[in-house]
Amino acid sequence: MTALIGSTVLAFISTNIDYLLILIIIFAKYKNKHDDKLIFIGELLGSGTLIVVSLVVAFWLKMIPEEWILGFLGIIPIVMGIKMYFGDEDEGNEVREKLGKPQRSIILSVIMITIATCGPDNLAIYVPFFTTLNAGDIPIVLGLFFIFLCMITWLSKMITNLPKIQVFFERFGDLITLLVYVFLGIYILLESGTIQHFI
Repeated sequence: MTALIGSTVLAFISTNIDYLLILIIIFAKYKNKHDDKLIFIGELLGSGTLIVVSLVVAFWLKMIPEEWILGFLGIIPIVMGIKMYFGDEDEGNEVREKLGKPQRSIILSVIMITIATCGPDNLAIYVPFFTTLNAGDIPIVLGLFFIFLCMITWLSKMITNLPKIQVFFERFGDLITLLVYVFLGIYILLESGTIQHFI
């Protein structure tokens, strides 16, 4: 159980360090207190969509008979982390551009931003992670994800009013993301027995 909780925390953190910055930008844009609930609903629907897609893909991948083959999926987060760290992409600017365009509703805007900016990262982490789980683990993981999502929403709202902390995440967020992605990738390779298979 401890290992499951630890790996769940890692999977969530690795996909949500950047998302924390995105939420800060969103909360800074929509400062009306009534909008907070709409942002959370959009965030929940956007993240939920990515999680469901990841679960479906992971379910089909688990039909592969040799579990150690699935471990190669652990290479994806490692590569993604390195690519994101050394790449020139700035998700913050992308989000600002999308928020600047007229949208039909706040909920729809947040759903679109969540899927567009977090989709590749979340799928790259969640699909390999979900392939390491058994059926009994999934409700626990989904429950923890919901709790963490509530926490990151609250945290991003608080950080919106704390410029120094926002600067810290802008400066070191990419490095933290890289380290967590690499660690999670290695965990998946070990948990699936891929590394052990070649030793």
